[in-house]
Amino acid sequence: MVKVNSTMDILTKPEADLVINYAIDRKKKGLYSLILISGLPGSGKSSSSIRIGEKITNQYSKGENFFGAENVVDNFLDFINFVRHAKPSELNICVVEEISVLFPSRRAMSADNVDLAKILDTCRKKQVIIIANAPIWKAIDSHMRSMGNIYIQTLRVYKMASIVVSKFYRLQTDPRTGKTYTHSFKRNGRVVKKMYTKMPNKEEWAKYEGKKDAFLEELYSKMKRKAEERKKKEGGRSLKNTSIETLDEDYKKIYYLKYVEKLKGFKIAEKMGLSAGRISQMLAKIKEFKEIQEKS
Repeated sequence: MVKVNSTMDILTKPEADLVINYAIDRKKKGLYSLILISGLPGSGKSSSSIRIGEKITNQYSKGENFFGAENVVDNFLDFINFVRHAKPSELNICVVEEISVLFPSRRAMSADNVDLAKILDTCRKKQVIIIANAPIWKAIDSHMRSMGNIYIQTLRVYKMASIVVSKFYRLQTDPRTGKTYTHSFKRNGRVVKKMYTKMPNKEEWAKYEGKKDAFLEELYSKMKRKAEERKKKEGGRSLKNTSIETLDEDYKKIYYLKYVEKLKGFKIAEKMGLSAGRISQMLAKIKEFKEIQEKS
């Protein structure tokens, strides 16, 4: 846990200067940067991502370029377009929100993840700066982790000071073994373990929040459609062309008590010696069975 005294000490230092300077230095050398941010929900991942994008843009361009909600991508197509149209002679920076949702590590061989790996392998030529966040480090696609240059772990939001305190490291991957190592940043020869970021521009943060709400709504809708389709298929496979006599004995008894004796759920629970919750689940399955039988 970060103590208040240590937080006050952090505030005496420039805001995220080592991360920002490192990314800009890599850009000037003709390299790309991939900044990965993880942290538990509510620890400040998103605000840190956008704020770092703002700081890099302002420092590199001396305030001439603008960084805002439009620089946040939340789908693969927008990410591809960002990299494709990036011009190495310019500053090209984006935030990829919830990277583990777009490219979960457990699907490392999926088509999207393979395409992601191919895109990342072209990023050096494009000299882009990508800031990607996810709740859990291991949930990020393994290839993406190995391509990272900076890792930030958000620890806590201090609302009174309007800052996020984080740990941060340089990343180095051994191309022979694929193992990624962390190295501490140093300021004037001394190891620096923690940094802070302030809140992003208020107007752009409000736009981002609206954009994220839309992203979540679309995600929930997709998940709901998939769940409904899966339930429909499973119901059809298990219950279609099935007679009442083929059901388990408990289901047949409950069917009889419900539709022949016309008993209520709590009475059926008493007779069967089962909990009301379990009876409710079984009745729902029986109802689904009846609906399918009536339609077939």
